[in-house]
Amino acid sequence: MTPTPLMTIGAFAQAARLSPKALRLYDDLGLLRPAQVDAGSGYRRYDPAQLEDARLIGLLRRADLPLTDIQALLGAPAPDRPAALRAHLARLDRLHRERRDLTLYLIARLQGETPMTLPPVQTRFQPEQSVAALTRHVFVADLPGAIQSGMQALIDLVNAQGGMFGGAPFVIYHGDVNADSDGPIEICVPYRGPLTPGGDVTLRVEPAHHEAFLALTREQFEFPAILVAYDATCAAAAAHGTCTLRPREVYAYDWDGAAPGDPVGDVAWPYEPVMVPS
Repeated sequence: MTPTPLMTIGAFAQAARLSPKALRLYDDLGLLRPAQVDAGSGYRRYDPAQLEDARLIGLLRRADLPLTDIQALLGAPAPDRPAALRAHLARLDRLHRERRDLTLYLIARLQGETPMTLPPVQTRFQPEQSVAALTRHVFVADLPGAIQSGMQALIDLVNAQGGMFGGAPFVIYHGDVNADSDGPIEICVPYRGPLTPGGDVTLRVEPAHHEAFLALTREQFEFPAILVAYDATCAAAAAHGTCTLRPREVYAYDWDGAAPGDPVGDVAWPYEPVMVPS
């Protein structure tokens, strides 16, 4: 039986409706290896039987599937591949909703409107706290996972050393977290008693302060709805004094057990009260 002639990268790229540059990238990443690479010239040649996978990769990229996810999908048994794409579709739907809601928020903000009804901003005094803390540089897509894993690591440290928890955990935003900015964020767990830091955990004292805060439901806590709460607490903090510390999210409630309409967390913005001359 005569073997099927191999195709040059140019011919294969044209048949697969891909560019030679894309094929070289897929080779480098291990997504689609050439059937043959000339040892002397480095020329790549492909088997026509590889066209189906090449076209599939091209379509998956057009569907905005990350290259790492494509690699996992191609390595999965054929019956498991639709489930991977359904998970990707759910992510796309969530991303579309976030972008749509963020655009609506920006439209309302530019028009001077409040895009969501919130309860009145409250104020409170937060005494000085000893905290175990982890600092993380993280983009918005990885933010929930970073908070969850970091919080758990701190809780495990306190438990392992026989410490006591001294208050609600919180996350301080020392910089913006979005698609282009990675914070940083500082994950903090208040504690009492002796504690020894380990790894990248630091121990410090969070100073006493006043703060403007809002208790939010799960729906209000979702991005980008939560931006309205940050706007409101920032304005309230500025009206009461000088903002000297960075904003934070405080997890003082049962997040998993909260019923619809119950608070799941606070957005708080610290301030130093204006001293009124006597």
